[in-house]
Amino acid sequence: MTEVTDANRDASADETIRGCLSVIAPRSFFLFAGAGSGKTRSLKEALEGLDTKTLTTLRKHSRKIAVITYTNAAADEITRRVQADPVFQVQTIHSFAWSLIEGRTTDIRGWLKSNLQTDISKIQAAHAKGRAGTDAHDKREKKMASKTKRLERLAEIRAFIYAPEGDNFDRDALQHTEVIALAAHFLTESETFQNIVLARYPFILIDESQDTMKPLMEALLSFEARHRGRIALGLLGDTMQRIYTDGLRDLDQRVGNFAQPAKQMNHRSRARIVDLANAIRRDADGRQQRARKDKPGGTVRVFLAPSEVADRRVFEAAARTKMVRITEDPAWQDAEAIKTLTIERHMAAARLGFSELFEVLSKPDKLKDGFRAGTLPAMRLFTHRVLPLVTAQRNGDAFAAMAVLRDGSPLLDKSGIRAEGKDHATGLDAARAGVAALMVLFKDDRDPSCAEVLTVVAEHRLFPIPDQLRPCLPDDSPAVEDMADILTDLGSFSDGLDPTGPKATPPIDTTITEAWTQALGAPFSQVARYLAYVEDRSPYGTHQGVKGLEFPRVMVIADDAHTRFKGLASYDTLFEVKKLSAVSQKMADKGEETTIERTRRLLYVTCTRAEDSLALVLYSEAPDTIRHFLVSKGWVSEDEVVMACPAGT
Repeated sequence: MTEVTDANRDASADETIRGCLSVIAPRSFFLFAGAGSGKTRSLKEALEGLDTKTLTTLRKHSRKIAVITYTNAAADEITRRVQADPVFQVQTIHSFAWSLIEGRTTDIRGWLKSNLQTDISKIQAAHAKGRAGTDAHDKREKKMASKTKRLERLAEIRAFIYAPEGDNFDRDALQHTEVIALAAHFLTESETFQNIVLARYPFILIDESQDTMKPLMEALLSFEARHRGRIALGLLGDTMQRIYTDGLRDLDQRVGNFAQPAKQMNHRSRARIVDLANAIRRDADGRQQRARKDKPGGTVRVFLAPSEVADRRVFEAAARTKMVRITEDPAWQDAEAIKTLTIERHMAAARLGFSELFEVLSKPDKLKDGFRAGTLPAMRLFTHRVLPLVTAQRNGDAFAAMAVLRDGSPLLDKSGIRAEGKDHATGLDAARAGVAALMVLFKDDRDPSCAEVLTVVAEHRLFPIPDQLRPCLPDDSPAVEDMADILTDLGSFSDGLDPTGPKATPPIDTTITEAWTQALGAPFSQVARYLAYVEDRSPYGTHQGVKGLEFPRVMVIADDAHTRFKGLASYDTLFEVKKLSAVSQKMADKGEETTIERTRRLLYVTCTRAEDSLALVLYSEAPDTIRHFLVSKGWVSEDEVVMACPAGT
């Protein structure tokens, strides 16, 4: 009999999964896997463990194994592990949903027509009851006009398009929520569609299933129940790590007929951190994990301060200094060596120093998603064109600077040179002159505004200027004069302008222009800080954005006073400083989710990112109440709580 060790304690769960992945007798399963349990590794090993006969049979019949991951990074890693074998279709949930419906133009048009007509009728009914002259009245009018215009143009669309990772502003583009809803609709309502899916996929495996959008997850569960025994729906996840409210709350209670293997181990964190994680979820679902024997010890400290603390950065720096002494780990003194987690992005922006960009560009609907994801075309002019060029010049790297120009400057584009009747030398000279003018802005360590940088780039035609930025330039700028000659970016024709006209110019959205005009006043140095943040190269992250990641040292910041979206979480409510509101109490009485559950899950996810040491920095109007809660619940001991300001503040 094999000796049970930490390394093989959960082997039976992996064996169960392998048994479910049978082409002859597929069985659905739900794998419970808490933080650090090796859930994704189980998925990889299950795929790698499929026998040659099974894979040959699938290839012979042009069938695939759908593997749905939570992030592109996870998709890339699994694709690498299976050596990019095309029998494995590895995608994020939005990409998978789009792969199911892409090309079904007539069906999509019919669904959109019905959906738009229903939406318009509901808005009209609400409009009839509302009062004129209010903001709500004006918003309803705009919504009706927008939806009516889209409805009228449906017949003109030859094919629908969709970008899973980007903004979808073209008139023929589908929105993220629409793609999910369409896939869910066809999966439950169309027998033909169901048969196509059955023929294509014997197994559909979903990592982080607790955060799969509720409409699609319910559709998949319904689809699986209807065709049980013909397909295996494999769900991997942990309901305690559900971050977003659009996931299926009671997923673990909807899989009664599934195999339900469970993992006990936490291979990531040291024992003290595992103990805290177990305490946090004890009053939720009671599931507990085991720490590895070769990972004893670990450090947890709670730093409590009143909400009125003026300079939070000073307080947090002092907490790091205290952690150096407690852990005897000098790396705690280096902010770059610690992953600091805030509940909202604006808190990270303030601490990293790019608030002037963030506060303006993260609000407008047409900017916020792209800005937060780092995909906004106008912002990428600064992050992916100007910043690399300036960095190369500062480093004296002429080769890197020329590579940036060759990649994106029209001055070195052969077709552009021919169009203007210029020779290559003249284009190169113009580029050099433009770069020289740009670098003058940075002379003597000066930090120019983004507006100054944009003006020089436009004047010298160093790079194409995105349409959103053109209205922010002087009227005599070459970029403004050339506006009609350069392709417009996504969303330019939302007001009905014909993009096929020879001199089509994009309409000006004053809201967008005002936002960019204000943002361009930010110092250019904020661009690098912003880019490091969106590319996850900074020491900061959000509570929601670090699921699946791990770090040796973690600082979690809970700050209700600075939280803008009050319904997102409330640590004061979780720690019994505040009572549930009357509305929330009614929800709790009905068994519905409240702020307490959401906050508990966020705290669990953030704390379990830590491998060796964890600092919880809590700002509250009643620090003593929080201390009493934490100690009385057995989450921490008295000597693990540091009240008021740590030494040095």
